[in-house]
Amino acid sequence: MTVYERQEYDEKRVDCGEAINDATLVPLEKTPENGFVNDVDGFQLRVYDGTARPIEARPLSTSNLRCAPGYICERDVVERRWADHLASRGVEFRTGRSVSPDEYADIVETYDYIVDASGQPSLTLKSKGKTRDYTGDMVALNATVEGDFSAYVNRPRIFFEGYVGYAWSFPKSERHANVGIGWAGDRRPDDYFAALEAAAERNGFPIPERDRVNIYTIPKGPSLDPANAYYPEENVFLVGDAAGIANRYQGEGICQGIRSAYLLTDLLGAGNESSYPRALYDLMQSEYRLAHLMRGVWVEHENPELLAAVAETLDGLTIDDITRRPATVIRRVARRPTTAAKLLSDVGMVRRLYDSYTDSWEYTTGKRS
Repeated sequence: MTVYERQEYDEKRVDCGEAINDATLVPLEKTPENGFVNDVDGFQLRVYDGTARPIEARPLSTSNLRCAPGYICERDVVERRWADHLASRGVEFRTGRSVSPDEYADIVETYDYIVDASGQPSLTLKSKGKTRDYTGDMVALNATVEGDFSAYVNRPRIFFEGYVGYAWSFPKSERHANVGIGWAGDRRPDDYFAALEAAAERNGFPIPERDRVNIYTIPKGPSLDPANAYYPEENVFLVGDAAGIANRYQGEGICQGIRSAYLLTDLLGAGNESSYPRALYDLMQSEYRLAHLMRGVWVEHENPELLAAVAETLDGLTIDDITRRPATVIRRVARRPTTAAKLLSDVGMVRRLYDSYTDSWEYTTGKRS
């Protein structure tokens, strides 16, 4: 087995939110030496009425979500240690340069199976001229900063501020944190860096230096027809961001990538790899459904008070509940009839409910939010 990686594992490779909500998926001891630096109790959602507010303004609502297996990580360390673990078991790593189109063609001819984890757009779809098959993405800015995070080191904060997206401050220790901001809607700022700096001022975390800020695009799952996740004539399989499966409303992609790879491994071991597209969709369906509905609270209503009311209903649930268990969230909302009635008062929200339970997504029905 050979892994191709365009960067070196002993260099800083990525500076994303670096939260792994289910660290049990990673087969490493959960120690700082392996990159697991902050074992968090959960996350705190803070909902504000917008960005044009005084710094001292109190949130409309504050909700605490549980996440027992969650860690804020040094992701590059986790990946390096995981690579070392695999290398000790005989996996070959070829690092430090990108795979060219010609080399990609040679790889496809050489190996029995190809697992493409190259992100969105994937190297596979680039080679086929099919990058337009992805139906949407999100933009995120990330940086690591120094400061005093002792007040919430065990419960990192997520800030909803009236746009489709959020800002965050995820402490790795009492003295440093990953901070950032992301947009999932079509309306995005003219100056991303200025928007991050303004969010830092509003939400009380340090303003990162611009040359230390990374900007990424990630898929707005489901942003790719599952059929495009497998090419049987070449035995090529897409996993993670390459397969377009990052979470649509909170942007999480690490656990989704790992789960899709584990799923593929099990199917290959059973000689049932042809079922991968359907099995991947079945694995992700409830997450797609819930994310589509949760985004509707922002997109269809544009009402911070309603979003705050929904956030209050989530208090005490787990990250897994609000990411992957629609029935749990719907039951919580149903306990507040006034909030439920307001949600369903908009025809767009009703359409989302119908679409979610009839598997109607962008790649089958045309562009939607």
